[in-house]
Amino acid sequence: MATAVTVKDVSIDLRAHRVRRGGGEVPLTPQEYALLEALVTHRGRPLSRGALLELAWGWVLGGEGATRTVDVHIQHLRKKLGLGSEIQTVYKVGYCLS
Repeated sequence: MATAVTVKDVSIDLRAHRVRRGGGEVPLTPQEYALLEALVTHRGRPLSRGALLELAWGWVLGGEGATRTVDVHIQHLRKKLGLGSEIQTVYKVGYCLS
């Protein structure tokens, strides 16, 4: 996997843990970054909410309520990064970065 990935006008430096959009750095929380990194490293493959919880939070799915955390963080990433159509909702599966 490359150490830098570009999606639309967003550049993700996996080595430095930095995200830039349109030339400026985008401040992400540690959890938002961990979620983005999980999506980037599995780009093109749908990941269930449970898989994202495990990859980004280290949690094992303990019930449906916990998956709302993923949904809320995905919403924040889409808004901060302008990746509304690139972070796709996969019906009855989870999310996928195209």
